[in-house]
Amino acid sequence: MRISVVIPAYNEEKYLTKTLASLTALIRKPDEVIVVDCSSTDRTAEIAQKFGAKVITREKKTVSYARQEGVNAASGDVIAMTDSDTLVPPLWLTRIEQSLSGPGIVATCGCYIVYDGKLLYRLFINTFNPIMFWVISLFKIYIVGGQNMAFWKKSVLTAGGFPVDFQSLEDLEIMRRLASVGKVIYRTDNTVMSSGRRSNEGWAVTVRVGKGYLRYFLKRKADTFSFPDIR
Repeated sequence: MRISVVIPAYNEEKYLTKTLASLTALIRKPDEVIVVDCSSTDRTAEIAQKFGAKVITREKKTVSYARQEGVNAASGDVIAMTDSDTLVPPLWLTRIEQSLSGPGIVATCGCYIVYDGKLLYRLFINTFNPIMFWVISLFKIYIVGGQNMAFWKKSVLTAGGFPVDFQSLEDLEIMRRLASVGKVIYRTDNTVMSSGRRSNEGWAVTVRVGKGYLRYFLKRKADTFSFPDIR
């Protein structure tokens, strides 16, 4: 199988170098890396190009739209999604390839933890996420992050693609859509590490996320819930 890695990005020069470096250290290399640059005003596109990534520039800045634009541009049979502040482990694509080789499997996903941010936030995320994501996946509900998922391109298109009107939580919705057309494999051994910069918002982020999840599960919408830019 041919694997394209898609990374949405907006003004990520601080983090993107480490993300792309972690991709170059993979045992199973990506066949293509696409950075969807949402009209950054910093060196995001320049850094991506130095690593040999294909850069596509879009004016619209919502992450769901950027993810779908990456899907559309990808030449791979399989699309692996990560974020521009994320470090992937050396066996990340190896395990993704293994998971997607089974019959009837349309997608695979895993957990994320954080490598920086405020101490209490790091402790909470790094303790709670691995347990919560695994337990909920037993009920065929995949509350995972967009920085650690992969799927067959044909399957995501069959499922309707990403909800481009969503401001956030597009990762929950796309996994729900994929689970409706085939089998999703959750892997506890394929965790990535992301920035915990959201903790700089303080406890307000907890209230924001709670309201966003409530609206999503009640109305299947996340078209008004978004996160502030923290760079």
